[in-house]
Amino acid sequence: MKRIIIFSALFFVLLSTATPQQVIIKGTLRCMNNGVASSTRGAVNIIIVPSFNPTAAVATTTTPQGFFQINTGWNAKDLKDKNVTLYIITKCSNCKNVQRIFISEDLDKRNTDPSKMYVTVKNWKLLENCKASELPDLLSEKLLDSAHHLPALTVEGKAPGSPALAPVSFINLFQKLVTAVATANSGLFKAISIQPGKIKYGRFLQSSALTNTDNTGFNFSPSRNLSEAVFWNAAAIANSSKPNNISLLSNFKNNIKLSGYQQISKQFYLGVGGIYTKQDELRQLQVIDVSTESFTLAVRYPEKLKEFAVFLSPVYAINNNLSVGVTIKSVWQQFNNPYLVAMEQDFNTNRAYNFFKDDSINQYHFDADLSFNYKINSYLQAGISVMNVTGTKLHADVFIRDSANPSYVNQRTYGVGLCYKRGRLNVGVDALFTEKELYDAAIGVNYVPFNDALIAAGYAIKQKSFSATLKLKHFKIAYINDNNLVINAVNVGKNKVFNGKIYSGFVFDF
Repeated sequence: MKRIIIFSALFFVLLSTATPQQVIIKGTLRCMNNGVASSTRGAVNIIIVPSFNPTAAVATTTTPQGFFQINTGWNAKDLKDKNVTLYIITKCSNCKNVQRIFISEDLDKRNTDPSKMYVTVKNWKLLENCKASELPDLLSEKLLDSAHHLPALTVEGKAPGSPALAPVSFINLFQKLVTAVATANSGLFKAISIQPGKIKYGRFLQSSALTNTDNTGFNFSPSRNLSEAVFWNAAAIANSSKPNNISLLSNFKNNIKLSGYQQISKQFYLGVGGIYTKQDELRQLQVIDVSTESFTLAVRYPEKLKEFAVFLSPVYAINNNLSVGVTIKSVWQQFNNPYLVAMEQDFNTNRAYNFFKDDSINQYHFDADLSFNYKINSYLQAGISVMNVTGTKLHADVFIRDSANPSYVNQRTYGVGLCYKRGRLNVGVDALFTEKELYDAAIGVNYVPFNDALIAAGYAIKQKSFSATLKLKHFKIAYINDNNLVINAVNVGKNKVFNGKIYSGFVFDF
């Protein structure tokens, strides 16, 4: 009888110890607090998906911050000696989104519930700012619900040490979650902030004088090449050896200059011209759901900027050495300003579409320039230009409606130039000043190798841009590297070396 009792007790003990243990994975996911690596806190609303069982996905909690506990639904004997993959979904596209854990018996810590095996993930930290990683509440809930509807995988029959996730299944999971994100981002959103961009608004006149030109170093005291004199020192037109001129310079992509002048009388000239520039880029725009005022996300916003000016320049030659010019101009600026974004989902293709309802900013101003050109002697010439004397202001960047004050760039500038002539070689120096500082300075050289030919090169010091030009009689070709001053990032050519940097044109003197 005693033997029966002992064997029965041992039998029940074996039954209790043989009860399958469910694997519980827990831990705290941390992120960088205010972008400081040494300061961290728990990351909330981050979705953690066990790759082998998406239905067990959880979101990190707010109390305590960053804590998660996943009941995998798998027995310890099935996951023992296998790599388990946890996939996380955050707002940060660059964050590490995979954590792999090797399940082994030694990881189990003693606890009061023998039916559960607890595995703790230690030192899990996102190397990203918390605000840039954490999902909004609504989006976090929708992603978690989507993950719960994904099918579970199987690891039965796999050898110890094999991964608990096949690559194809991982890709499928990722695609389904991306679809879930796209579906969640449907509705009407309002712009609340925009990240800094590369386009320099309101700078096209300054850049056109020193950087985007084939006459670098000579524009404020031009001598041999007067094709841009109408724009920068109209007084120099009186030095022309021909009574009439028409000139064109363009890269036929985003920059064009067209000008001409005519001698009206012995001492009076009249010049006309225009400059047109176009820029575009994609910038990150933060938007908020207009219905909830709580769900925010980031979208790529296409912005386009057009700036141009038209010039009319009467010139008077006081004597053979001194001339003066007055330029009347109209300056224009046009760009799209972010306001509303309508997001829609094509359920047939699972593609998301963004429709932007922008404010259209259009402004134009009338202003004037005053220029002087003086021949100091036979080999030295100087020029001075006071531009936009009324102080026209152009927008310095896009802005958010009702939430930010627009910034402006004052167009009043002062240009000085000096040209040294020595036989076939000319050397020129230009400097452009705003009301606060030196905008840039440039040095240029040009050389006449033979009749009806001109070789020129120039360098802008602060912008570190340069140009090289070859003119043969009436036609010219130039390479102008503006060092990324003019931005065209949406439609980029395959060959970036020559993308928008090759200029051509003509100069007809008659």
